[in-house]
Amino acid sequence: MRNQEAARYARWSAIAAGLIAAAVLGIYAQRAFREARARHPAPKAVPVTVQQQSAQFSFSKDEQNHRIFTVRASQATQFKDQNRAVLEDVWITVYGRDGSRNDNIHTRECSYEPATGDVRCAGDVRIDLQSAAPAAGPNGALGDHLEIDTSNLSFNRNTGEASTAAPVEFNFPAGHGQGVGVSYSTSDATVRVGHSVRFELNATQQTGGLPATASGSSLEIRRNDRTVVLDGPALVRSGARELAADRIAVELDQSLHARRVLAEGHPRMRADEANEKIAVATDHLEALLSPEGWIERIVADGNVAGTRQTSAGVDHFSAARVDFAMMPARNLIDAMTATGAVTAELHQGADTHVLKTDAMRVKFSPGQPKTREGKPSAGSVERQRMESVETLAPATIESNNARETTTLQAKKFVAGIGADGRLDTLLGHAGVEVRRQSGGAAPQVVSAAEMSATFDARGEWNTVEESGGVHFQQADRQATASRASIVRATDTITLADSAVISDALSRTTASAVTINQTSGEVRATGGVVSTYAPTSRGDAVGLGSGAAHVSADALSGSVNSGYVVYVGHARLWQGDAVLDSDQIELWRDEKKLQASGHVVAVFPQASGPLSALPGSPVKKASSTGPTLWKISAPTLIYWNDQGKAHLEGGVTANSDQGSLESRTLDAFLGSGPATGAAAAGPGGRQLNRVLAQGNVVVRQGERRGTADQAEYTAADGKFVLSGGQPTLANAASDTTTGHSLTFFVANDTILIDSQEGSRTVTKHRVEK
Repeated sequence: MRNQEAARYARWSAIAAGLIAAAVLGIYAQRAFREARARHPAPKAVPVTVQQQSAQFSFSKDEQNHRIFTVRASQATQFKDQNRAVLEDVWITVYGRDGSRNDNIHTRECSYEPATGDVRCAGDVRIDLQSAAPAAGPNGALGDHLEIDTSNLSFNRNTGEASTAAPVEFNFPAGHGQGVGVSYSTSDATVRVGHSVRFELNATQQTGGLPATASGSSLEIRRNDRTVVLDGPALVRSGARELAADRIAVELDQSLHARRVLAEGHPRMRADEANEKIAVATDHLEALLSPEGWIERIVADGNVAGTRQTSAGVDHFSAARVDFAMMPARNLIDAMTATGAVTAELHQGADTHVLKTDAMRVKFSPGQPKTREGKPSAGSVERQRMESVETLAPATIESNNARETTTLQAKKFVAGIGADGRLDTLLGHAGVEVRRQSGGAAPQVVSAAEMSATFDARGEWNTVEESGGVHFQQADRQATASRASIVRATDTITLADSAVISDALSRTTASAVTINQTSGEVRATGGVVSTYAPTSRGDAVGLGSGAAHVSADALSGSVNSGYVVYVGHARLWQGDAVLDSDQIELWRDEKKLQASGHVVAVFPQASGPLSALPGSPVKKASSTGPTLWKISAPTLIYWNDQGKAHLEGGVTANSDQGSLESRTLDAFLGSGPATGAAAAGPGGRQLNRVLAQGNVVVRQGERRGTADQAEYTAADGKFVLSGGQPTLANAASDTTTGHSLTFFVANDTILIDSQEGSRTVTKHRVEK
């Protein structure tokens, strides 16, 4: 029994111990649960320095019922005795005075001082600038969305100004940039980057596939005014092109597309490409852009000066104002208009061309892409060249080389530029004048209504065509015509249509005249007529009185040597003296004239007193005019200083005094009393004496005389036959011979000189 009771007692003891343990555990668990339950909803312990904590925080600034900005934080902690609060997850949203903005400044934590209204954010800060209604379509220079990343930003609740001196980075749809220090005004939505500004624009079609960079001392973005200002020294570079200025401003349209660019403070443009360097400086530069970003117009205003450096030399350009019209959607120049004291100086080899005018217009080619191995290169900028240059006001062009200086003036010039960029053609309109100075020679001046010139590959002129009242002058030489052509290779000037050339001694008209300006050689064709003025020193022409005139089909000779040949129906007349032949040659310096081919000369005879024997009847002189001798021969040579004309080859001479036939004949001209036309003008010459030689036949009235020589003297009106066997016969075939026979025309008196002595026969009686 005792063993069974002992076992039962052990089991109950174990059960009791287990219950007691469970009770104890339950009590402890319940107590722990209550303590844990009590601890769970209780807030964290607030530090003794914290005055207040709040889960949401915000404040706003309103003006005239418009909310300017709102500052929000997910949590704010106010500290005791410090009058400051710590804001977490801070957002500053700016709406602008007109509600057009939706700008946000965001950072993780800021310190806020209610007393001063300052919000200081020590960590990283992002400023996100955008419009309340973003612009549609392509973005402008900065687009409608600008992100700025910086740190250590301060914002003042009262002024609405945010700023930092820390470095900044900004991104926009067209590119990205950086700088140091930024400020932002909520009142006018102006962002200013303090200094060391640099940003890059992405490569686009508008930039020719090349990225563009810009740098400056500061950058200001005036959102309300839609203006971006880069203060200088400001520099914009794209490929080999750059723009530098003290200040560059970009004006945006309502869609925030760049519409106007202003460069002020001595803007300077440079380009280094295609083996040439270009530099342009001015006082003010303006560019107008299309909404798509293409440049429509560029204006350089005030003291525009440019240079172009090539292997040929340095070209210069200056004007008061230059206006560039651009090709649509290509950013290439279509035309350039320059005004105000325009000067362009071009160097082509050893030649220099200087253009001066008050206004000019330059037309450019459409452009060709740069190529590499015959194929367009990636990111290349199209190459352009000038196609034409047109002056819009009276202009002067001066060309200089080692040999000569040429100056052109006209109311308007139009120049064509070849594919190689050199001057190809030049047109002058209205009042053209070409002045050419070569060495020590007298200057040549040619004027006309219109002019057209061509140039060779070296930039030297080839030909010059002029029309409309052409006038040429060099020293005392002058020429006029309706048209003129000057050829550089032959150094000739050709005058056409009513051409007239003249100097101090002569004047010639013809259909066309060609002059070699180096040798002085002259050729004229078509109705040639020359007039030689009489001078006291004596000239090649002195057959009669007054001016001498020569006409022919053509003329050739030299104005330098004074030798001239008239060919084809040549005719010379001076006073009553006339000379016709196939050709007339004049030697000015030798004072000599020669006519050849069917020569017919007419000389007025001196009308002095007629001699006769005492008591002999005298015939009355003709009252109708001077006696004229008409002499025909194959050739004639005349020496003006001797007053002698020599004819040969079979000569016939006729006058109302009688006639002569001979192999040769010398006519002697001298001064003496003159009547009618023969009395006009100084230097008049009249026939005084005739000497015929070789098989001479003399006819006078019914008389016929023969001899080896016959001499006629006008002063006493007598013929003297001598040489051989002088014989004189009358109509009845009565003959008279003698050592010499002299008969007087006026009174029919004959003097016979023979071995028996001298006898006188009158009234046609012949003594044997």
